[in-house]
Amino acid sequence: MSKTIKDLTAGTAGGIAQVLVGQPFDIVKVRMQTSPKGTYSGMMHCAGGILKNEGPLAFYKGTLTPLLGIGVCVSIQFGVIEYMKRFYAERNALNGVGGPGGRNLSGDQLFISGVLAGLANGFVSGPVEHIRIRLQTQQVKNYPYAGPFDAIKKIYTAHGIAGIFKGQGVTFFA
Repeated sequence: MSKTIKDLTAGTAGGIAQVLVGQPFDIVKVRMQTSPKGTYSGMMHCAGGILKNEGPLAFYKGTLTPLLGIGVCVSIQFGVIEYMKRFYAERNALNGVGGPGGRNLSGDQLFISGVLAGLANGFVSGPVEHIRIRLQTQQVKNYPYAGPFDAIKKIYTAHGIAGIFKGQGVTFFA
């Protein structure tokens, strides 16, 4: 198996685990951030309200979007950074720097690798996060979106591609 395929597979597996473990905490965070002041007295009050009013599956509302997207997002990020590290190691080896095989990368090389990986990831993660938050903030009595694909369709119809990428500039700085 090539190094790139291993990198992409590892990134995907890690991303899926991250979503499944973190989603209940994330929905509580998003609800607390987007609710009017005074709605919740704290995290446990918010979580209890979600459980009581919407049931236990509500903690996984909007999970399909990050599950579909996180594998792509994390694998892109992991794949790009590992590709760039190999690129710089080969370049270092040709120039006789960076120790055996050129593997000791400089801080600048690591920084550039990370920035490029983050930018590549941002093209996918921005829309994924946007759709996820739209789905998470739907209230039980008013569901404008039937799921991630319905949300994408409705947002695109109303606002075009700019609507899907809303907030993208901030994503690149995050």
